[in-house]
Amino acid sequence: MKGNRIMSKRRKKEHYPMAVVREVGGKLVLDDPVALAVAHAVEKSNCRNTLELNTDRVEHFKRRLTERGLTADKAVIVLLNVDDVHGALLADILMPGYNWQEIRDKGEVPFARGLAMRDGIQGALSTFDKDAAKKLKETKGVAVVVVDHGVAEVFAA
Repeated sequence: MKGNRIMSKRRKKEHYPMAVVREVGGKLVLDDPVALAVAHAVEKSNCRNTLELNTDRVEHFKRRLTERGLTADKAVIVLLNVDDVHGALLADILMPGYNWQEIRDKGEVPFARGLAMRDGIQGALSTFDKDAAKKLKETKGVAVVVVDHGVAEVFAA
């Protein structure tokens, strides 16, 4: 019986993704799916820090939703790091032509914060973060979408 359990564990372990070194363009590259998954989880967790640093703005935009007659199924609150590759694209769409450099010149990280239409954000998330897209779709009530650290994360407001 004990031997069967050991064999079962060995077989399962063989199915874990393994790190591989590949040559790409003449350079050695480490392809490590486990390390990538860990880094991704850490970045998702770091989005909570971004949310916590912006709680006053989240409260402000919750009030703005009501003032503008918008409902949670129509709009979301966004916190977009403009220096993030995905946040930059969304910020350019939502706030075209805004001079983010003025904020950088003050030594600050620029964030686009505001209300956005839920369907548009849902579509954008589906292109670069399927987990966040699924989470937004399942979130009832007012959602806060944070795009920072190369990922997106969704929180209930």
